[in-house]
Amino acid sequence: MNKKIYLIRHGKIDIGNEKRYLGITDLSLDHEGIAQAKFLKSYFKQIPIEKIFTSPLTRCLQTTKIICEEKKQIFIPIKEFTEINMGIWENKPISYIKKNFPQAYEDRGGNLGSFIPPEGESFNQLASRVLLAFDSIVDRYARNIMIVAHAGVNRVILSYILGLSIEDIFSIQQPYGCVNELICNDANKKWEYKRLI
Repeated sequence: MNKKIYLIRHGKIDIGNEKRYLGITDLSLDHEGIAQAKFLKSYFKQIPIEKIFTSPLTRCLQTTKIICEEKKQIFIPIKEFTEINMGIWENKPISYIKKNFPQAYEDRGGNLGSFIPPEGESFNQLASRVLLAFDSIVDRYARNIMIVAHAGVNRVILSYILGLSIEDIFSIQQPYGCVNELICNDANKKWEYKRLI
């Protein structure tokens, strides 16, 4: 028997004009993000979902609530699906980190999996907590599952499914409001993957 996991990234948030390190900073959806979530509500209207899980951060909760409005389904926040903790780099522009912490910036680029920003966590640590929760959910439920999470969380799940190194996770595109379909064959634990949106 096959089961489907719909892995979704939350809708767009306003992070200003400059790219920044955004992990556990708790931001709301902007107008475009709300529109993306409403589109997802329409997209999933006729698709039966057994269980819905979400990161507890506001941007994911908002996205999930909008998707679930017509389904009248309860969703379950999972703390392990919280985005990566960037420590003292949280919500700082990348240009600021590059200028003020050039060696650390270079170290992170050369060792993405194990580099830990001060007071934060590495992608390896993120993967450990995320995949423990993900495997538990996949093992427990038999039919369609929805997970609403973040770019970093989604990428570690997808790198696991696709057999990619953590060092290559940024090769996986995860735009705001995207939908990934993961199909698991219970008989042989083989995965199929495609991006739907």
